[in-house]
Amino acid sequence: MAYSGPAISVHVTISVDPSNRDAFLSALKPTFDKVITEPLNIFFEIYEDAKTPGVFKLVENWNMTLDHMMTVQRQKDYYKSYHKIVDPMFTQPLVVEIYNRMPGNEWASVKKDSYLGKS
Repeated sequence: MAYSGPAISVHVTISVDPSNRDAFLSALKPTFDKVITEPLNIFFEIYEDAKTPGVFKLVENWNMTLDHMMTVQRQKDYYKSYHKIVDPMFTQPLVVEIYNRMPGNEWASVKKDSYLGKS
């Protein structure tokens, strides 16, 4: 049966100096790997701005409320170590947008073979 509880999508825009691109991605990878193992995380993808080097968009979908995100999920230790490394790289303040996901599956689609090498 499909999940029908509260669900949010978190969109974070991060700007780093282009010279820090690889260092940023290296610092992000361990946190990315931990987030995707969280049972309530159902999607996490990183995008890089095609026109502005050093600008990234992180999109995370979660089966949880915003309150749970802020009081439980965001308090996990792996975020602290991540921020300690990456915050000095930021050239702009983080931009965080929270959206309520549309209920059910009517407004979602992912092609089966979209992510080669992923099961």
